[in-house]
Amino acid sequence: MMARHHMVNGLQVVFSKDEEDARNAEEKKWADGEVARNAMAEIHRLEGEITIRRLREAYKDSTWMDAQDALIKTQRDKL
Repeated sequence: MMARHHMVNGLQVVFSKDEEDARNAEEKKWADGEVARNAMAEIHRLEGEITIRRLREAYKDSTWMDAQDALIKTQRDKL
C-alpha cells in the first residue's frame, strides 16, 4: 500500500503514523455510518411522497398511507 501524503507549505509530506491512524479511523467511521445515512435518505424520500393530496385520500382509504408508514418504520428500524 502506498503511503498517503498531504501538503505542508507547498510540499508533499508523508503522513505520520498518528496521522495515518487518525485518517483510518475517520474512514472507518464514515464507512460504518453508511447504513444509517442510506436509511435516513430513504426516510426523507418516503416522507416526501406524503403530500396533502395523499393525506386527503387517506381519510377515505388509509391503505396507501399504512403501507408508507410500514416502509418508513422498516427504515427507522435500521437506525
